[in-house]
Amino acid sequence: MHQGRMIGITLAALGMALAGGSLQAAAKEAPAVVAKPAVALAGTPGMSPAPERATYVGRNDFYDYNCRSGRACLAVWNEPGGNWRVFDMYACTTYRLSNAFGQGGLKNNQTGGALVSMYGSSGNHLYSFGTAGQEPHEVRDLSPVYTVRPC
Repeated sequence: MHQGRMIGITLAALGMALAGGSLQAAAKEAPAVVAKPAVALAGTPGMSPAPERATYVGRNDFYDYNCRSGRACLAVWNEPGGNWRVFDMYACTTYRLSNAFGQGGLKNNQTGGALVSMYGSSGNHLYSFGTAGQEPHEVRDLSPVYTVRPC
């Protein structure tokens, strides 16, 4: 189970106990929380260090999103807002991704054929995407992605 999800379940159980419920009641409620889809537990997606730009686009608007030249633009589903949060990455650095679950999209509009690579929690390589300009790549599952390196 993803560490963030486990913390959320534990905090929910603690909150119930502090609100006057018993730990047994909290434990009975925990399976209902676990049964919800992962995206229901997600908060607003984030990236650290801060990318050059972070913006929101509508449910069907990432395809038309203008990823400026020299940038890699990652679209992460923002469950609380019902839209995409798009991160425009320009600096050649390692970005830490948070609250990213399920499918996403990537436009690699960098110059010189630079790759965008994504890595898991142990630094294991998960995905790489070549340049394609404004044509989006599908990222099948962002759930295991902890870091993104656009260079």
